[in-house]
Amino acid sequence: MLEQNHYKSPIRKLVNFFEKSRDNWKEKYQFNKKENKKLKTKICTLKASQQKWKSETLLLRKQLKQAAINTENIITETAKKKQNLVIPDTPLNAVKIAHHSYSATLIFLMLQLVLNAAVSLRGSSRVLTIVNDVLGQPLARVPSWFSVRSWLLRVGYYKLMRPKTIADDWCWIIDHTIQLGKTKCLLVLGIRLSEMPKGRNLQFQDLEPIDLLPVEASNGEVVWQQLEKTAAKTGIPRAIVSDAGSDLKLGIGQFCAKHENCVSVYDIKHKTACLLKAELSKNEDWKAFIKQAAQTKKQLQQTVLSHLKPPNQRSKARYMNIEILLRWGIETLKIVSMSKDFNEAEQQQLPKLVWLKSYEDKLTEWDGLLQVANLTEQFVRQEGITRDGYQALERQFQKQKTELNYASSIKLKSNLIDFVTTQGQACKENERLLGSSEIIESVFGKQKYLERDYAKEGFTSLILGIGAFVGTLTVDDVKEALISTPVKKVLKWCEEELGETLQSKKKIAYSDVRRGTKAGLIYNAEN
Repeated sequence: MLEQNHYKSPIRKLVNFFEKSRDNWKEKYQFNKKENKKLKTKICTLKASQQKWKSETLLLRKQLKQAAINTENIITETAKKKQNLVIPDTPLNAVKIAHHSYSATLIFLMLQLVLNAAVSLRGSSRVLTIVNDVLGQPLARVPSWFSVRSWLLRVGYYKLMRPKTIADDWCWIIDHTIQLGKTKCLLVLGIRLSEMPKGRNLQFQDLEPIDLLPVEASNGEVVWQQLEKTAAKTGIPRAIVSDAGSDLKLGIGQFCAKHENCVSVYDIKHKTACLLKAELSKNEDWKAFIKQAAQTKKQLQQTVLSHLKPPNQRSKARYMNIEILLRWGIETLKIVSMSKDFNEAEQQQLPKLVWLKSYEDKLTEWDGLLQVANLTEQFVRQEGITRDGYQALERQFQKQKTELNYASSIKLKSNLIDFVTTQGQACKENERLLGSSEIIESVFGKQKYLERDYAKEGFTSLILGIGAFVGTLTVDDVKEALISTPVKKVLKWCEEELGETLQSKKKIAYSDVRRGTKAGLIYNAEN
């Protein structure tokens, strides 16, 4: 029996209170009991997991230790193999260059692929990779295309800047090359008169790259100063051959006036083109012919006779390239005359070519002009200019039995013989001068092919490639070039002579608007 003084509440209330209290503590006890059981189970699980990870860690440490031992053994064995490796004495390893990973022979091979096999810079590396794999990888590694580009520039710079023989029998060939932008480059190629080939046309290996002079503005005074600067390399030349462009003509004239031993020679190809232009540009039949040919090209290009369409007519130097159009006219006229060989579909399109029949006589006359021009050009290319060259040219006309049935052909022949006579008067006794500058046009063409798409974006450092492919190139030249021409020399020349390229300017100009994603650019453009 509880004492009353301990609790003031009535017993009936205390009974309910204690009952609830007991139930609450019982509930807490049962909950804690379950939680304790869960924790014990979790502890057991964690202990098992800990043991598992501990075992795996120990195993991995053991494996890692063994892998380190194996790696060390492999490295040791590889080092021993390298020490015992004997590189075969093959052409690719024949000529070593100090402080270079690749031999001069291998570099020479890569340059030959680019310069003489029409392989692109990137393609040269891929070609050698394929060859290396097929041959069982005799090379440990293949040069990257960027290394090939660097070698090309260094070799080109070296050949341009190396000392030239000082002599009084140099003959220069000069002309400007232009691309996008204000800059134009004056290229000076040279050949000694004593080394001029006879009986064949000039080739790249016959020449020596003398100078490459980029300028933003050119006139007679600028050209004269460039020629004076170039003369310090070779001495005063005996002759300068050019196409007699306005600035070149003035500059050469000023140079020759100061140096009496030097004479100016006008390129035979440009001379014949000028004479042909004078004869044909005002000829109404010729104008009608080229107009009709242009219309026929449009009419045939989507027909069954598209293979007979006229060639494209050049807007520049048209009269230097009329042979292609004339050959088309003469040969297509013969095909049209044999209409029985055409099928029904082709017969329907044949009237678009019948107009050629009305030009049969004119085509014969114009072909006579072309034969006179071609014979003279080929003679001067191979024999050069001499005092009695006009007599030899006359004998050549007689030997070839060139038919001169038209007054225009006779007039052209007379003008060309007079031109050769005038040019020959500048020659000394038994002297033979160069009479054609066509080779420099071929150099420009090859350079633009070397640059490919870059030729459409203004001059870049690849302009130095001219020095690499003009003249002879040997393994010894490559070795000497890479030893004496560090990359910094090439970069300095490009910075001083070319300045900031158009590609660089374009990149800077568009850098701000090209930041961000394409979607962002579209959003910014619309807003």
